[in-house]
Amino acid sequence: MTGATLSDRKPLPFSQSGRFLYRSVSQVLRERIAAGIYEPGARVPGVADLAREFGVSTITVRRAVRDLSLEGLLIGRQGLGLFVASERRIVRRLTADRVAPIEDDMRQAGFAPGLQDINLGLVPAEGEAVDRLSTKPGVLVYRLDRILLADGEPVGLDMLWLPRRLGDSLKPKLRGHFVMPLLEAHGVAIDHVDYQFEAATAAESEAALLNVTTGFPLLVIRFTPIGPNGSPILAGRTTTRADRFTYEFCGRPIAHHRSAARAR
Repeated sequence: MTGATLSDRKPLPFSQSGRFLYRSVSQVLRERIAAGIYEPGARVPGVADLAREFGVSTITVRRAVRDLSLEGLLIGRQGLGLFVASERRIVRRLTADRVAPIEDDMRQAGFAPGLQDINLGLVPAEGEAVDRLSTKPGVLVYRLDRILLADGEPVGLDMLWLPRRLGDSLKPKLRGHFVMPLLEAHGVAIDHVDYQFEAATAAESEAALLNVTTGFPLLVIRFTPIGPNGSPILAGRTTTRADRFTYEFCGRPIAHHRSAARAR
């Protein structure tokens, strides 16, 4: 803990009506984080402690904490408490003609990338897999689930569905390896990539895997590489912690950038 001490803090600017009391609490916590009173990665007082300090209800504090969590400033870790989010973020760069290896973006951000496989096996295609792979319900496809790690810390979840023929070819190397470099190494050509972006919150099962509290904000990216013949190569869904990732998207293919660079 650095900067101002607890005794230096000014009185809390709470509304007398109490109608928007949680906003005052969140503003004070926001200012403490900005001032370095609560440093990145540091544990902050619990909800009950903050409620006693501010003289408000725990419900008010929880609403304030929820706002700061949605802003990416605070993160709740199951069984451990409330922490200030890390200032370091992984910038995920997406383009129209390929899915860049996520491990490259992690390394560029200064993190050691890693994978923790959960399961890999053949499952009957249903729901999302049927729609995105353009296959019939019940057809066997490979499903791969794993946790994305940055410096050993869970930061995201990966779910992949692969047509059986492709899965059979890649299966010996799928465990413990990122899939996009494997496609390139096997000469699988990609014409373009379809993306779908959405916000979500962590369900209980996801929260347990990501070491966050239930309801924590997440970013979900669905991606479908399309081959030159117009058929989907595979379907992927990456769910990442909103406090650890920033996404950049460029609609122009990389080849366009290279041609433009040569022209200059």
